[in-house]
Amino acid sequence: MDNDQAHTDLISIVELKNMKQPKEILKRFVEGKISDVELEKELSENNEVRKILKDDSLNWSDTYIKTNPFDYLTSFNIKSIDGRLNAQGAIRLFLDRIGVETIEFKKYADDYDLILDAQPSYIDADVEFIEKQILKVNRDQSRTALKKEIKQRFKEIFKFHKKPPKWIQSPAWPIRNDKPLFFIGQLEIKDCEYFHDNGAVYIFTDLDTGEDVSIKQFY
Repeated sequence: MDNDQAHTDLISIVELKNMKQPKEILKRFVEGKISDVELEKELSENNEVRKILKDDSLNWSDTYIKTNPFDYLTSFNIKSIDGRLNAQGAIRLFLDRIGVETIEFKKYADDYDLILDAQPSYIDADVEFIEKQILKVNRDQSRTALKKEIKQRFKEIFKFHKKPPKWIQSPAWPIRNDKPLFFIGQLEIKDCEYFHDNGAVYIFTDLDTGEDVSIKQFY
């Protein structure tokens, strides 16, 4: 083995060793170099990663993390669209506090923003439902084409008679067994002696069972 090859091999060994350091593992997730599945495995099996994230010398009471980054990261599903984004943000905050610079991988935020942009204003579906039922699309296409296809998926799944609901408050479209109910229509509630405020009743039906569901909202 010549000196150049030996030097290259030594660098490779050093790089490999560095990649296994807990700070580097966390940095690689923030930068999109390891997946959410790999991060979850490290959180579960790597005692050094657990230890550094549970460091009680750092105070998190002034942040949304509150206790420590490890407890926060294991409190939600990091393999979901919003979970990956939340995990990235929490780990980046942790690395900032211990002086580790990172270059943020933008795809997690882009994926989440795409869902928000494509979802109609009268729908506020759970992210896990969206991943399971809406994102059954060809992901290998332009952002414009992908957004158009996702919008179409929403229209195909959230069905209504004539017009979608015009919510007074936040959208509350009922979903049963991973299937949105069919929206029939809404009735105005005005000057009713049984209610203090004006509002509306939104009427949905389960096309499989025939069961009707009504939701009231008030101004």
